[in-house]
Amino acid sequence: MKKKWLAVLPVAVLIAAPLPIQTVSASDNGSIEMSELPPELEPILNVAPEHQPTLQQGSAGIEVEFVQVTLNEASFETEVDGLFGAQTDEQVRNFQSERELAVDGIVGVETWTALFKEHQEIIFPVEKAISYAEEALDNDDLVFSSDGIIHEDSDGNIFYSVKAQSQDLIDGGGSGTVGFYDVYYNGDVVESEPR
Repeated sequence: MKKKWLAVLPVAVLIAAPLPIQTVSASDNGSIEMSELPPELEPILNVAPEHQPTLQQGSAGIEVEFVQVTLNEASFETEVDGLFGAQTDEQVRNFQSERELAVDGIVGVETWTALFKEHQEIIFPVEKAISYAEEALDNDDLVFSSDGIIHEDSDGNIFYSVKAQSQDLIDGGGSGTVGFYDVYYNGDVVESEPR
């Protein structure tokens, strides 16, 4: 797969249109820190937002603990005790305000959806996808970029769309685009079409 992009190079360079993307590089040592969800909270991610309980001040349980952990990961500090008290209510409202949701302190479908998205972006940042692409394609001339939007396929697997460009072609005045790839959370890098 390393040399496969050479066959499509002339066509890709001619048809590739500029996309609003942000170039991202993996860290020098290749490590990217990720937050881990406590194992007892992981099953919550297997229940769709529309099937989650509606939570508000006075609620208690493992779902509240999940909300508190995710709020903390998103820099909305609250005590993780499984009790939806005044502090959690305040931070849910702050989270809702920042995400341009209805600010009511109630964790309903829209807030659950935003919390799930927040959690996915924390455990699988775009930088990790870029590092997977760099490792899989292993070509020092390639530069990778992504719009940073996390996607989900029909099986519920999350991925980023990543564009590969040749630095030599960019330096020569071209767009440099040589291919597009879907890069999955599990490290799979699959050739794809531009999104």
